[in-house]
Amino acid sequence: IQFLTAPYIRIPLILDFFANGDPGRLTALKTKSLQMIVDSALFEPGNWRPADFTDVITEIPVVSSDKLQALLATPHGTLFNEIAKSPDVVTSCVIKMLERALDMDVGKYTKVVSTGPLILYTIRLAVRIEGYLKYALSKCIP
Repeated sequence: IQFLTAPYIRIPLILDFFANGDPGRLTALKTKSLQMIVDSALFEPGNWRPADFTDVITEIPVVSSDKLQALLATPHGTLFNEIAKSPDVVTSCVIKMLERALDMDVGKYTKVVSTGPLILYTIRLAVRIEGYLKYALSKCIP
């Protein structure tokens, strides 16, 4: 739960939590309430700042909470920032989540079996993140 409160490391920690470790973690994503929490944590834009913001950290720890919030803000949102700084973490975790979800497939879709909603959610999550990746690529290539 503490993953959700750390703005700059929240996305890789959440993705890694479900992509690695006990398969029961991934199967927990069959529930709609957990899906909504994960989506909120991944796709929340976070604090905004202008692209020309140039303030730097001059003291550690940053005492002023207003200055800390300004320093942790991003011009395009936290997911775009994560894609720009370390896209390999995002993509490898999402691919692993997809592979693990598909490995749990029983071969026939039913709402009662836990794999149906899980597979549909991981596909939806991957497609949404792919959209972010495509947009980021289109803005980076001249």
